[in-house]
Amino acid sequence: MEVDQPHTRKTTAFTPAARIAELNDIDRSISTLLSAASDAVGILSNSPTTTEKQETALRSTSSARAAFSAAAETYFSTLSSIEVQLRRQVYALEEAELIRPGDDRDTRRGRALGGDSNLTRVGGGPLDPSWLNARASDKVGAGMKRELLAQAKEFVAKAESEAGTAEQDAPAHDQAQQLKS
Repeated sequence: MEVDQPHTRKTTAFTPAARIAELNDIDRSISTLLSAASDAVGILSNSPTTTEKQETALRSTSSARAAFSAAAETYFSTLSSIEVQLRRQVYALEEAELIRPGDDRDTRRGRALGGDSNLTRVGGGPLDPSWLNARASDKVGAGMKRELLAQAKEFVAKAESEAGTAEQDAPAHDQAQQLKS
């Protein structure tokens, strides 16, 4: 009988140069991602400025569908690749103890607030949009509202006075017309 030997892991120590090379790969992947998104949107829209690739795709419905499917597949596969590469970068930063590890709650939705969430905050509280919005004052908005209402009232009063003047002039004009006849 053979003895089960534990699998030996081959750990690779990544150098800063290797990490920078990976970041450059991510950068190139992002340009591929944007190009695929541009192709997909260009195929869906009937814009007059199309690329040669889009003109070829728009010759028939089936070729347009195939081109869109290819562009969408490229987009989503590149997006997935970027996500994996960025996650590796985060794990490398955690291993190097440059950032505190976060709590993994759901890998598809991202990382939960983890290591840095227990820091004491000074003065402003957590920078949560709902917290900030609840404490915001709307002095500028209220001032603008008052100013606009005053301008509207002034406009209506001016329009009413001009209409009143026009009505007063109308009977005099009618009387002048009757006298001429």
